[in-house]
Amino acid sequence: MRKLLVPVFSAGILGVCLYLQADPPKTEDVKIRVRLVDADTGKDVPGIIRVFRAGEDKPLALPGLYDRLRGLKLPATSAGWCVVPSAGGETMLPRSKLRIEALSGLETALTVVELDLSNKPPEAVVVKLKSILRPEKSDLVAGNTHLHLMNLTAEDSDEYLKQIPVADRLKVLFISYLERIKDDANYITNRHPIGDLKQFNATGVLFNNGEEHRHNFGSYGEGYGHVMFLNINKLVKPVSLGSGITGAGTDDQALGTGIEDARKQGGTIIWCHNTSGFEAIPHILTGRVDALNVFDGSRGGTFGEAYYRYLNIGLRFPISTGTDWFIYDFSRVYAKVSGPLTIAKWLDALKAGRCQSTNSPLLTLTVDGKEIGDVLNLNKPKAVRVEVTATGRHDFQKLQLVQNGKVIETESGKMKDGVCTAKLVKEVRLDAPAWFAARIDSTAKNELDKQLFAHTSPVYVDFEGKRVFDVETGRLLLRRLEQAKEEIRARGKFSDDAARDKLLAIYDDTTKELVKRINQRGK
Repeated sequence: MRKLLVPVFSAGILGVCLYLQADPPKTEDVKIRVRLVDADTGKDVPGIIRVFRAGEDKPLALPGLYDRLRGLKLPATSAGWCVVPSAGGETMLPRSKLRIEALSGLETALTVVELDLSNKPPEAVVVKLKSILRPEKSDLVAGNTHLHLMNLTAEDSDEYLKQIPVADRLKVLFISYLERIKDDANYITNRHPIGDLKQFNATGVLFNNGEEHRHNFGSYGEGYGHVMFLNINKLVKPVSLGSGITGAGTDDQALGTGIEDARKQGGTIIWCHNTSGFEAIPHILTGRVDALNVFDGSRGGTFGEAYYRYLNIGLRFPISTGTDWFIYDFSRVYAKVSGPLTIAKWLDALKAGRCQSTNSPLLTLTVDGKEIGDVLNLNKPKAVRVEVTATGRHDFQKLQLVQNGKVIETESGKMKDGVCTAKLVKEVRLDAPAWFAARIDSTAKNELDKQLFAHTSPVYVDFEGKRVFDVETGRLLLRRLEQAKEEIRARGKFSDDAARDKLLAIYDDTTKELVKRINQRGK
């Protein structure tokens, strides 16, 4: 028996030796450099990729590439995306048949590449991306006006800011200082000084740190409101108001004091979260707010509830957006800026209404040749020519033309070769003031599992020197003011009755002003 075991053992040793001298097993991972390039120009571009084994739906881990979904919780169908810098990046991939999905911001179609690394894998994989949008040709610059990061180390936070905005093709980004009792110990972006953050200039993205000034009756939820101060020189204090969010004190102070401080600094004032908050109406009505952020942090509310009511009482009010906690979507506001880009010039373009907010298609809108943010003056009835287009990689379903808050024309999007487009042209006869805007109406979602939206700021039409003013909208806002007063009386904690009455006087004064405007236009 022992004699039989010797040759068997010897054969086993020989087999192991031959195995060790043989080529590595086909299942071994290999280092691959991945580059993304513009298919038209051949130039390297930043973007994101995910990789699957052929026939499988679970994406592979990509060591060496930064996780695009850092800080996010997304369904499995949206998992796996990682950043590829403009110079390319190295990762480990298995020796097998693979499928790569890749894109760059909103500017390219989704590209899918099949490759086989089973035999003689290349040192580099180059993915050519089809460009479908070139915003720069129209002087459109993508920005995010509202971002905080939390529960990251300082090193990881810096890496996040260096990699993800570039991969998403943003050019301007505003983080903001925010205080909330106890929780803000983990708000890592609070460590940055107020103002321009030049340490990130090498990324090609301009960074500025501002402030989110806010009031809550509780730690979260609604209060007087949340408002962004951008391009300020110093913090407006107190940063947060109300015992619910600060852990002590009263609700004596309104947001208006802080807004005036920021305005004196030359800051730009943006209302957050779809006009959530009781103090939105007083400050937007009186022109103390420069723009409205829609869908920054949630998809709550509709355009009609959060935006159109201000346009319908004659306000020139631009649309904007951000992403609040982490860059959870491709949301951005494109502002039209000519010449060299600066933070101040971008904000001036935003305040002028030369902008649109989107997480998918890029829109165009003209009214008798006037562009987004322009005013067309008419002194007599006329049929104006309105042209609208939309272009993006997602099936946005419906392109719509909105006049004074109502959809007056719809065109379905058409998908071809990974690009969805739509165009509508309409003659509209006007004998009264109007405003026009373009938007999409879609239930579809993008790669980050977020419902698609896109909406322009208006083109305004003044008729015989007058702006749009809808009396019923004015009356609706009056009811909102009364409801706000009731909520404040019920929930507010004031030092005394005089402090409460001083706070409520803001709403009384706004009511008087709005009644005056209604009476002037309602005769």
